[in-house]
Amino acid sequence: MEGASTSSTDLRAGLNTAGKIAVVLGGVLPGIATGTISVMLPGISDAFSDGGNDLQIKMVATAAGLGMMVGAPLGGYLSDRLGKMPVLAFVTLLFGLAGSAAVFAGALWHLIALRFVIGFCSGTISVCYLALIGDAFQDQSQSRWLGYNGAAATFVLMLLNPVAGALVDTGWRNGFLIYALAFPTLGLVFAGVPRGRSNFTKPDARSEAGSAFRMPWAAMVLAIVAGTIATGTMLYWPFRLREIGVTSARDLGFYVLPNVLLVGISAFLYGFVRRYLAMAQVFMACGFCSALGLSIIAFSTHPSLTMVGLAIEGIAVGLITPNLTMFTISLSTEATRARTLGVMKGVYFGSPFLTQFVLEWVSGQSGPAGALLAIAGMSTGLGIFMVPNAVRRPRT
Repeated sequence: MEGASTSSTDLRAGLNTAGKIAVVLGGVLPGIATGTISVMLPGISDAFSDGGNDLQIKMVATAAGLGMMVGAPLGGYLSDRLGKMPVLAFVTLLFGLAGSAAVFAGALWHLIALRFVIGFCSGTISVCYLALIGDAFQDQSQSRWLGYNGAAATFVLMLLNPVAGALVDTGWRNGFLIYALAFPTLGLVFAGVPRGRSNFTKPDARSEAGSAFRMPWAAMVLAIVAGTIATGTMLYWPFRLREIGVTSARDLGFYVLPNVLLVGISAFLYGFVRRYLAMAQVFMACGFCSALGLSIIAFSTHPSLTMVGLAIEGIAVGLITPNLTMFTISLSTEATRARTLGVMKGVYFGSPFLTQFVLEWVSGQSGPAGALLAIAGMSTGLGIFMVPNAVRRPRT
């Protein structure tokens, strides 16, 4: 126990103050890419809808997921090869430029293309910071810092969603001004992210022997479910709220606040939760919790009840995301960590795109409520699948 504590302290000392701040705030830009678009979609729909391009309008959101599918694994590979700092600096700058350029988009395909670039950058940013946490911290410290990373992104997003909604109410283009926040974060990258490819610890013989990359199939399957739960729902709950009378982008931002708040609180408490629950038990609880929240949203006829459903679903999202990352880290070696996380994150971010066509068919038949119930069914399946592992296996 003493040796583990010393190792964790030595690893933590490998990051300076700017590096630790960068790690904590590392999820903010990907959070902006996936979290603020939901309050912009109705305004974009009003501007570009011609009655037959509903799928293309939804692709403004899911194109980012497609970009993340490419950016996460490629970013992980480049991070292992070139080092995290130069890769992070480049994609952070590109994120800000692409997001700001969306203000001047003149056609729907412009937005889709720019959202793809934004997604590419977001996937790379996310993987680099998660791999940095995996390199710099061990054991319970990893759980805590993964929680801090997710919680900080969520709390910042909680503040930005009403701002984005207010900007969209003055014109849908103005919502993309939020993306300019990428430019100040470059200073943290240069000041705190270590240069070069070296890790914080010397690889041991076991790490060297197992350094060959192996496809994380189990993590990829879980990523499809977790990604749809975490981000796929954003394609449908704004339109469900519109069906029951919420039409203002500012009001949409208000009703999602409990969801965002509980995502952040749950993520912050993830390290505490893992003291008592195994990964399989966390996955099981998240599946059933998400199913309950989404069912409430689908069947509610009043915005306040929908807010309750969004809050319950937020608990599941806040815990399932760092839990999936911890599970993936456990499948990787130090030499292949960024690539392994990159593949998992690519599937996670791309899951709304992968499931969109089925969910769009369901939505066309039964409306947004039907699509939300379909995702609830997927969540229930996750919970049921994890029951045997949650009951039989010790805490890991």
